[in-house]
Formats: sequence, structure tokens, C-alpha cells
Amino acid sequence: MRRLWFGSVSFFVLSVAGAAIAQPSPRPLVLGQPHQSSMGPEDPVLEGDDSSYELFQVQAPKGQLVTVTLTSTAFDPVLSVGDQIDEECGDCAASVGEKDKPAVVRKMVPASGVLMIRANTMNKGDRGAYTLLATAIAPPRISARPLPFGQSVSEALDVNDAVTNEGAMVDAYAVRLAAEQEIQLDLSSDDFDPKVELLTPAGAKVAEDDDGGPGTSARIRYVVPRAGLYQVRVMAVGDDDGGTYTLATGLRQELAPMPAPTALNLGQAVSGAISGTTPRYEMDGEEIFAVRYGLRLEGGKVYKVAVNAPGGSELDPKVAIGKIAADGSLDSLEQDDDGGGGNSALLRYRPETSGTYVLEVQRVGRTNGPYRLIVEQAAADRAPLASQSLRLGQTISGELRDGGARLATTDALFNTYSITLRAGQRVNVKMEKEGDTNLDPLVEIGLLTSAAFQAIAKDDDGGQGLDARIKFTAPSDGTYIVRATAGEPTQEGQYSIGVSEMPVSVVPPFPARAKFGETIRGTLGPTDPLRNDSQYFDRYVFNGQVGETYEITANAESFDILVGARQIDRVDDDYVTDDDSGGGTNAKLIYTVTTAGPQIIRVTTIEESAGGDYSLLIIKR
Repeated sequence: MRRLWFGSVSFFVLSVAGAAIAQPSPRPLVLGQPHQSSMGPEDPVLEGDDSSYELFQVQAPKGQLVTVTLTSTAFDPVLSVGDQIDEECGDCAASVGEKDKPAVVRKMVPASGVLMIRANTMNKGDRGAYTLLATAIAPPRISARPLPFGQSVSEALDVNDAVTNEGAMVDAYAVRLAAEQEIQLDLSSDDFDPKVELLTPAGAKVAEDDDGGPGTSARIRYVVPRAGLYQVRVMAVGDDDGGTYTLATGLRQELAPMPAPTALNLGQAVSGAISGTTPRYEMDGEEIFAVRYGLRLEGGKVYKVAVNAPGGSELDPKVAIGKIAADGSLDSLEQDDDGGGGNSALLRYRPETSGTYVLEVQRVGRTNGPYRLIVEQAAADRAPLASQSLRLGQTISGELRDGGARLATTDALFNTYSITLRAGQRVNVKMEKEGDTNLDPLVEIGLLTSAAFQAIAKDDDGGQGLDARIKFTAPSDGTYIVRATAGEPTQEGQYSIGVSEMPVSVVPPFPARAKFGETIRGTLGPTDPLRNDSQYFDRYVFNGQVGETYEITANAESFDILVGARQIDRVDDDYVTDDDSGGGTNAKLIYTVTTAGPQIIRVTTIEESAGGDYSLLIIKR
């Protein structure tokens, strides 16, 4: 019975969403008048993501600045405004809002006097009411404020600023520059991605940049050909909401040459520190604070380079190895900033030729503090051991440690196991990290041919956290190889690995009718259907009206319970969920109906194959 009911609903949804719906004619939007509408299953959808949308057009005098605001408490609003609207809308100005934050776009009116507007949802299946409002004003003229060269200014971009023809907020500064000087303009912001432009006294743009400085900061370096009053413009990249910024003007400052590397011996541990006075050089607009060491390495041998920050140090270290380039920077051959776990850096390097290499200890971000560096020759690799036999349902412990077998392709440590499976047999293969190490497990399952191991499936994070899990169906009878691997060459540590048979999923029954104000008691176990081939679930149904709010509490003693709710016409796994707001491992979900009609409540587990008794209480607020 359930299948018939859900089947009819699914057919209706697919009929609406899947039909070839021509793009509708835009509806008129009157300036200054809020338009109330709603997204529903009757609306067209974008081909790229199946999100629902509605089209509008607004008329305003050429050159005016139109601000369009899309607000909804039912879905995350997405707004696009342009001279023309198509699927990609590459030339549109766009904004993405949230349920408590509107999407806002500002756009200059073109010569046609018409702007096209597309209001759409963030996700497939989103439904509910929204409000669309367009207003127009004559934009403020761009007026440059005086800024003495060599000084800095901290200000803010906001909606009261002047705008460009594209509708972008802009602050302008008049800066007098002398001829034949190489100037440097630096623009930084923690609130938006900044962009800086330089215009001549005649108004011609001669330089612009949006990421030439550190991080997302903008930087212009320019040799001034003629003296005069130049204009510097500050803007945001894209459709940022603006915020505070700092603009610095001055001459380009040449950095002092880097000192010669300090000699370092193999196996020698050295201590050092990085601070604001550490030598630095420039690369791709970034100033690299670095302490250099010189070390002779032999070609073909493998070396481990480790940099750790001791307790109390704020330094997040990074290590790089390479050769010094002609401009004094490091031509890096290998680098790492977190391979040792936490903030520790660890890299494994095999030079092709013998010679003296340069090691650099650098910092990530603006962190400073002491460090400890050591370079050692790595343990010799051993040949792979014979595959250890695994039984179905068995979990065993293993370890990946330097000196073990390594893959020729990635240089990562690995161990192998064998298991016999039947054709069509469905199993879970799990590899889980044990202890506090830097291991990120990667597991593969496949066949051992005369040539080599041939992987059929692999995973590195399908389990909890960094753990790996594969859901695998054996294509034929035979012995399969399970390969437990480290994600990176520097990773090692203990792990557990096991193969278990997937429970057989039953056909989901018709959802039970939900009762309000009464405690519903149920049990999850092998007689129930599965989600994700792993977690048992029960479902309940009730009819709701738009705006009604329900408190849904689910308790269980023997497993970590998860409760979810959704409208009947949404994607099957697109639930609003909660798993621990009820205290401990119990769930309490506050659910508000956004589309009238049948609503589904799902009770399920967090852990795979877990089960037991539970209670469910639904209260209408």
C-alpha cells in the first residue's frame, strides 16, 4: 500500500520536474512595490541543479541604480539580475541569501531601460513563500577624496558609496604622484575580497589588481611616467556586501637579500624561531618569512624532514626543500605544512641527484614562535608480505609503519588482506584509524592478476571522520584482495580493518499515521528497511498546514537516535534533522511546515546496523 501511495506522489513530482517546460515570460515588477509569491512544484526548474525559479522584469530610467531584494523564511534565496537572463547567466549580478538574510543585488539600468530578474531556490525541491522588492535611485557620483602619498587610510565600503556602471560600490582617492618613481598600492580587508584600480589624471585606467598581495589582498606596483593627480579606486570582487578595508600608498620597498643557509647535518636536531624580524623574500606577491638550512643529500635515497612547534608555541610551521632561484626565492621541489599531524610539518623526499639542497622553515599565516627541525634517512622499504586472510564478520588490527611495504605509484605504506566472496554478495569494507596518529586511512578492494593488483573500488573518507568504508558487491565468485593504505607517504599508524555482510533491506512499509500528544513506541532492527544500506528506519505521516510548528522528541537507550521531517514532495533523503538536542544521544527537532499537505517523520540510527527500542512524541505547538 505504501508503495502505491509514494509511487503516485513520485510520478506527480517527476511529471512536473522532468517535463520540458519552456522558459516562462517574465512577470512585471513595479518599482517600490513588494511582490509576494511562492515557489511550488508547478514552477520551472534550472537544468543544472533542478532548483525552482520565477522570472520578472522591471523598468527604470537609463543610468539609475536598481536595488533588488529577495527574502524568504522558507528557503535560501538566490537572486540574479541582468540585461538578459539565461540558464548560466554569466553576465548577471548574483547574490545568495539565507533564511534569515535576504539576497541583494544592485545593478545599473542599461540603455533599454529594462532589467531582468530571476528569483530561485538554492536546492532542488525547496518550496515556500518569498518577497521580491526593487527600488531605484540616481547613483551618487564618484568623487575622489584627497590622500597624501605615503599615507594609509582605513575606511569602509557600504551601500551609501558611489557605484560603477556595473553597480559595484566604490571609494575613490586622489593621490599626487611624482614622475619616475615605482609606487606600491596595497589594499587589504578581512570583510571582502578587495580590488584596487589606478587611473591617470585624464581618467584612463592604467593598472588594476585583486589578488597580487598576500592572501586575497590586492597590490599594484607601477612606475609613474608623468607627475600628476592620479585616482585610486577601491572596490570589492564579485557581489560582496562590502566592509572595512585599509589602503596603503608608498614607494616599493626592496627586501634585504636572504642570508646564506646554515649548514645542517643528517640526524642533527636544531631549534629555531620565526618572528617579525625573520629574513623574508617575495614570491607571487607574498612575503615569505623563512629560515634556511643547507644539507647534502644522496640521489635515490629517501629522507624524512620533520618540523614541530613545541608546546606553547603559536607557530604553524611549514617546511620546503629545493634550490635557490636566480631571484633569491626558493624553487621548491617538495613542501608540507601538516603532514605530521596537528600543526606539525613532515615530508618524505627522494632526490633524483646527489648534491646540496636548501631546507626552509616557513610559517603558515602570520603565526610566530619556536620550532624544532630534524632530517633523517628513512627506514629501508621491505617487500610486501603475503596477504593475511580475512573472514566475513571479522575485524583485525594492523599497523602502517616506516620501513613497511610502499606503493610504487604514491610511495604510501600499505598492507594487503584476502577474502573469499560469492557473486552478488554485498559487503561493507571498513578501515578505521586507531590512536592519535597522522594516519588518514584509504581502503581498496580488487583482484590480484598476473600483472598487478587491480582495484575495483576504493574510499578514503566514507566512514566516520577520516575512516574509510566501501559498500561492495562482488561481481563473481573468487578471492578478493583488500588493500589498507595510508593517504600520504608521510602517514603511518595503527588501524582496524574488517569485512561484514550488508543486511538485506526490506521493502519500506506504508508510513504509520502519527499521533499527536501520545508516546509512540517502536523498535528498529533487521525487519525494518535501510537507508544508505546501513541504518534501519521507521516512518510516520501526518497532514500539516503552512506555518504550523511541531516539537518532535525521539529517545532511545541502546543506540544514538536521529529524527527527521520533510514535506512529501521533497527529495527522499532531504530531511530537517536532529540527533542530540534532547540530551545525551536523544533527539528533539523543532519542525515548521512550509508546504501544506502530508509530512513525513523518519526515526533512524546514527550508527550502522544499530537498533533497539525507541519512543517518539509529537507535540503541536
